[in-house]
Amino acid sequence: MAYRLTRSESIHQAAVRIADEELGEAIARLREGHPDAPDAHTRVHAARKAIKRTRALARLLRDGLGAGFHRDNLDLRDAARRLAERRDAAVAADVFDDLVPAPEGALAAVRDRLAAVRDQVVASEDALRAAADDLARVRSRSADWPPLARGWSVLEPGLKTSYAEGRRAMRNAFADPTPAAFHAWRKRVKDLWYHTQLLHNLWKCVQAAWADALEQLSDALGEDHDLEVLRVALGQHPDLDADARRDVLARAEARSAELRARAWSLGQRLYAERPRRYVARIGHYWQVWRDGERPAAEPRPCGQAGAPPTSLSPDFEVICPGDLVAEDLAENPDKNG
Repeated sequence: MAYRLTRSESIHQAAVRIADEELGEAIARLREGHPDAPDAHTRVHAARKAIKRTRALARLLRDGLGAGFHRDNLDLRDAARRLAERRDAAVAADVFDDLVPAPEGALAAVRDRLAAVRDQVVASEDALRAAADDLARVRSRSADWPPLARGWSVLEPGLKTSYAEGRRAMRNAFADPTPAAFHAWRKRVKDLWYHTQLLHNLWKCVQAAWADALEQLSDALGEDHDLEVLRVALGQHPDLDADARRDVLARAEARSAELRARAWSLGQRLYAERPRRYVARIGHYWQVWRDGERPAAEPRPCGQAGAPPTSLSPDFEVICPGDLVAEDLAENPDKNG
């Protein structure tokens, strides 16, 4: 089944199912390979994605999971870290190829060095097996996750925290634009992206559009982080031609500026609402969806005139929050809502 909460399942049933599906797929890829992904790099990428999706699920439900959340989160974190070296080695070579499509001379030597490191790191299977063992423990425990409440109350705290932390991380990243700050923001964007996917069925067209924009933001921040991985990799090889390294670093800096400008534009829209307002909006979608009711009339498209509002008419700001960029975003820090 899909990475979605469904009306035919309780929240607890859906959570256990999703954790089992995601972790089962990751374990299979790490331990035995996969017919659709025979190379180690693709196996690692797929496993890391499953780990992130499971961690996001646990974070959404953390209040309901109680103390067990921390144990599961640590095992998932450890599994991801075991795979990080393999991922970073592959990323450095791939990002170089994007920046320098046809390297010659000293630049070609840089490319050859990065490719050699990638191939050496990817050759080992020890980290994959250890990560699979971490995931197997979480998968076994997830079958016994404590019963979760049936209503919106079990989802609201985790969703509010996810949104508020992302909003705050965006402010921090642009106030102190370090690679670490932007990477921290990306982690929170990823959480909200996965949470939006989990809640896709609440209002499919709206949630799909929201998820698409979050994915674009995540991709921009992810590429920015990959450029930092390349910078670090180049710093580990001081014997390479200095002019070639400066050339690559200049290209990386220019690309990073483009990506951060795009991230700012997307982030202002996605995090325009205060957390309390955002959660109230999603909570209303939840109630309508769980009741299985249809509104009396379709909401008007954003920015178009329509019939006079009634008590049943959706509020303009609630339906289209991304059209209203919060003027106080940079000046008035929110205290988690």
